[in-house]
Amino acid sequence: MKSQDKNIKKNIEKNINENRANKKINKKFIDREKAKDITLKAAKILDDKKLEEIKVLDLDNITSLSDFFILATASSSPQMKAGADAVYKELKEEGILPYSENENTSESLWHLSDYGFLVIHIFTKEGREYYDLDKLWLEAKEIEFNNNLNNKKNKKEK
Repeated sequence: MKSQDKNIKKNIEKNINENRANKKINKKFIDREKAKDITLKAAKILDDKKLEEIKVLDLDNITSLSDFFILATASSSPQMKAGADAVYKELKEEGILPYSENENTSESLWHLSDYGFLVIHIFTKEGREYYDLDKLWLEAKEIEFNNNLNNKKNKKEK
């Protein structure tokens, strides 16, 4: 891993840990299996909102930062916000709220939602290329999920 990539990774971890420390939010414990189920549910919600290039990454034995990451690409800033809002609404119904989220403006390239066990990264195409978290977290195991794109491919193959 390049030195620059390591510095970016350190800064991301530092910022998330500082946000968690600054917010005194009581969180209920979520075991790993439930965390994985919720993560896959969040990925499906993003897929339903037509976000693309959705990756679910398992960070077990890689970092203590989080258990899972979701990386997704939106075609616009409003779509990025719609995806984050849809996940927020669904998880809130289960009593799960984010530790923090960044502000989303029309110029935003990246929306981050930190749920503790799960960090959701939604990018514009330009932001995904610029920040290149896919490369930064290359050692993470990708978890397959049943998304609309796979369903369309399977229907065409039959």
